Amino acid sequence: MSAIAACSAPPGEPRPLPPLGPVPVIQVDADVKFPLDGYLTSPQRRVTIRKGQDLLVQKCLRRFGFEMELPDRKPEQLRARVIGVVDDAEAAKFGYSDPETLESIRKAEQVRKEQKPWPEEMVAVLDGSKSAKRNDVPDGGCMGEAQRTLGLASQSMDKPGDENFVVALSRESSKLAEADTRLKAVWGKWSDCMKDAGYHYADPWGPNSEKKFGGDDASPEEIATARADVVCRKKDNVNGIWVAVRTAYQNRLIVDNADPLKQHQGRVDEQVRKATEIMSDK
Repeated sequence: MSAIAACSAPPGEPRPLPPLGPVPVIQVDADVKFPLDGYLTSPQRRVTIRKGQDLLVQKCLRRFGFEMELPDRKPEQLRARVIGVVDDAEAAKFGYSDPETLESIRKAEQVRKEQKPWPEEMVAVLDGSKSAKRNDVPDGGCMGEAQRTLGLASQSMDKPGDENFVVALSRESSKLAEADTRLKAVWGKWSDCMKDAGYHYADPWGPNSEKKFGGDDASPEEIATARADVVCRKKDNVNGIWVAVRTAYQNRLIVDNADPLKQHQGRVDEQVRKATEIMSDK
């Protein structure tokens, strides 16, 4: 069963729309902030957990005669464009692509190019696949063993303790917000504005999902569309109302999930404690 609490309401009656708080004015992506952000695992704590996991995996692989070089992990604070493009300066340069995401992909590709391929048997021991030739490989391989030692959830993003638990709640808030009549109304104004500019989209996600947009090099068409998008968002404070509506649902979800969120924070604290202990004993 999902740990995300369902919205309670009398049978047959829809739950009232959550009241809106202050409606912000969004100028740049950094202005897009939400209540659940405070429950996300910080970049530094995430790195601590990952480093502890790396050490456990390395020790496990050594039991089977394999050597793993420890990754050079550093804290990264990646933005998530949860409401799409909002900054004209970025739109004029990158269109619908997120420059931080592009840079992250570039770095990951560089690491993959420089990394020597692992032997097939080593990979099998790492993930515990059926191709492993030894019967003493732990369940889920060395990765599974490390996750259990640290208390990390495995394939359970809706459960407290997994770093994606809060992300799952955030996604739920987005789903609820986008069904809200107040957001739909302002999206309609945005759509009319875009139509007047020569672009036909029902909502702001339309141009974001265009297959021809979002590559490494934004075309003139993509840049023109993205800049018109930003202008139409500002016309009726679409972004501010979007953030306000989503914030209202996040506040409700935080109340509905008070106990699971408390459990989540406690479990992450314990993961950090264990990882710190593992690193001090290396």
